[in-house]
Amino acid sequence: MFRKFLNRNGLTSEMSDFIKSSFGNIIEWYDFTIYGLFALQIAKSFFPNDNRLISLMLIFATFAIGFLARPLGSLIFGILGDNYGKSYAVNLSIWLMAIPTMLIGILPSYQQIGILAPILLIILRICQGISAGGQFSGLITIAFEKYRSNSSLLVSLVYSISVMGCFAASLIGYLSITIISLFTPESLFIKSLIWRIPFILSIVLFYFYHKMVPHIEKESVVKKISFKFTDILKEQPSTFFCMLALSLSTGMIYYTLFTYLVTYMQLHAGLSKQMAFFVMNGILALSVILYPTFGYLANNSVNRVRVARIYSLCLLVMAALFNLHLLNQFYGLLSIILMVVFFCAVTSYTTSYFAEVFAKKYRMTACSLSFNGGMSIAGCAPLLAELFSSKSSLGLSFFIMIITCLMLVSLSILSKIIKPKVVLVPHHAK
Repeated sequence: MFRKFLNRNGLTSEMSDFIKSSFGNIIEWYDFTIYGLFALQIAKSFFPNDNRLISLMLIFATFAIGFLARPLGSLIFGILGDNYGKSYAVNLSIWLMAIPTMLIGILPSYQQIGILAPILLIILRICQGISAGGQFSGLITIAFEKYRSNSSLLVSLVYSISVMGCFAASLIGYLSITIISLFTPESLFIKSLIWRIPFILSIVLFYFYHKMVPHIEKESVVKKISFKFTDILKEQPSTFFCMLALSLSTGMIYYTLFTYLVTYMQLHAGLSKQMAFFVMNGILALSVILYPTFGYLANNSVNRVRVARIYSLCLLVMAALFNLHLLNQFYGLLSIILMVVFFCAVTSYTTSYFAEVFAKKYRMTACSLSFNGGMSIAGCAPLLAELFSSKSSLGLSFFIMIITCLMLVSLSILSKIIKPKVVLVPHHAK
C-alpha cells in the first residue's frame, strides 16, 4: 500500500528508502517528548520541593538545557554532512541519541544519590541535545537536494513519521499510567515506573530502526567543500536570521501544543493524568494524518509562503478563542484541535525552505544552524508557557498569540526572499 501511494505521487523506490531512513526521527522525537510529557513525575524524582511550581520550573529548565546544546550538535553534524554525506550525519546522530535516553530511564533519583542525580540528568540531556542537532535538518536538506520537485511532500512525510514518535511516547505513557494505577497502594518505586518504563523502552525503537536500516556505517564519502561559518552571515544574513526566527516560532508552538499541553491539562484544566494523555493521543494521531495531507497540497502550491501566512492568521484567531475554554471545555478542546490543524499546515508549507533558501556549498550547515538555533530557544516554551499560565487563566492563550505574531513577521520577510514556486506539469499529463 505504501509503495502504491508513492508511485501515484511520482515518488521512486529510492525516495521510499529515504522515507524509511527517516524513521530514525521517531527515536529523537520520542525521546524528547517523553521528557516533556512526564515533567510532573520526573520533577518529583530529581527536583523534590515543597513548592510544586519551583520543582516544575526546574524540570522544564532542564528540558530547555537539552535544546541549548542543539546548535553545537547542528554545527558538528552539519560539517560532517557537508563533508562526508548527509545520510552519514543523520544516522550517526541517531546512534548517539539512544544511549543517554536509556540511561535517563535507569538513573537513580535524588532520594538515592542526592545532588548527583540532577547533575547526571543535565549531562544526559546535553548529550541528547547534541545528537538531536543533526537529524531533522539533515533530512530536510536531503529531501530538497535529491527530490526537489517533491520536497514539501517528503518533508511532511518525515514530519508525520516523526510525530509517530511523539504519539508512541504519549500512548506508552497512557498505558503506563493505566497499568501502574492498578497497584494500590502506590509505593515511591511504583510511581517512578510511570515515567521510567517509556524511557527504557526507547532502546526497543532503536533496535527496530537498526534492523530496518542496517547500512548506517556504509555511507560513501563525498568531495569535501571548504567554507567558513562567517560565509553564511556575510552572504545570506537576512535569510539566516529569518529562518532562525521561523524555527523559533514554530518550535515554541510545537512544544507548547505537543508537550506542555499535557501538564497544562493536569494543573490548570482539572483533567486526570489518564485523561490528559488520552486527549494528547488524539491530537498526535490527528497530526500524523494532517502532515502528509498538507504536504501533498503544498507540493502543488504556487506560493507556499502566502498560503502559510493565511494559516498563521487562522492560528492566531484560534489562539484568541482558546480563552473560551474558561466557559466550556468543549470549545476549549475544539480550539486546540483547530490550532493543531493550522499549525500542521504552516509547518508543512514552510519547512522545506530551510534547505531551499541556502547556497549548496554550506546548505546543511546553514539549515542545521538556523533550524536548531531556533529550536534551542524553543526548548524554553514549556517553561515560559507555565509561567504565563500560572500568572493568569488567559496566560497560555496570550503566549501562543505572541509567538504566532513572530511567525507572521518571519513569514512576511521570507516572502520577500524567495520566489513563488513554478509547478511543473508531469510528462504523462502533456
